[in-house]
Amino acid sequence: VYGHNHALIWHAGHELAKRWGGTISTPESWIGCMMAIPLPESLGSTRPEAQKLRDALLYEDRIEVAPFPHGGRLYIRISAQIYNEMSDFERLGAAIDARCG
Repeated sequence: VYGHNHALIWHAGHELAKRWGGTISTPESWIGCMMAIPLPESLGSTRPEAQKLRDALLYEDRIEVAPFPHGGRLYIRISAQIYNEMSDFERLGAAIDARCG
């Protein structure tokens, strides 16, 4: 189970970071089943902007994640469980992209 979750989050995290023009600099050995991904800068950098994004994703897209500000931009922490598939992260990516207007 751990191997599945780790491989999925490692792949999904890199795909989402690449999609949004970012990179993952954390070594793979430091990653378990969760990863923080930088979001597009156009989404903001403050706690109120993070809360607005969280609410929009939850109530409009039925995606529950916790965006947070760090270093002048928003990040999102994603996690993988045995019931997740890559399509779950692709759906998250599309929902974020739709808000980058």
